[in-house]
Amino acid sequence: MALLKVYKNGQLLLDECENANHFFTRFMGLMYRRSMAENHCLLLTPCNEIHTFGMKFDIDTIALSKDNKILFIDRAVPPKKVRKKVKDAYKVLELCSGTADKLGLNTGDVLDFK
Repeated sequence: MALLKVYKNGQLLLDECENANHFFTRFMGLMYRRSMAENHCLLLTPCNEIHTFGMKFDIDTIALSKDNKILFIDRAVPPKKVRKKVKDAYKVLELCSGTADKLGLNTGDVLDFK
């Protein structure tokens, strides 16, 4: 799986972003992993709704439009939950719980993936 880097306003935020853009990688997501490094994240494309069944840790989820604008941030989503669909979302970025706040991410910000 290809690793991307995540930027906001040209500043590097995360240097290990898994690009889950095929059926199997989206299907597996973060299920059954014991943890995830704070500099790591998972980008699900296309995706507008997630669940956390089979997960072992809380995550922050960020719903993104096709042009990578943050539409909604769901903080500290625990295992065994289904999250609502986000209108106009095309991607979901999954981060360690608390990372969205540490990085200063807000609705309306635009991210860049390279």
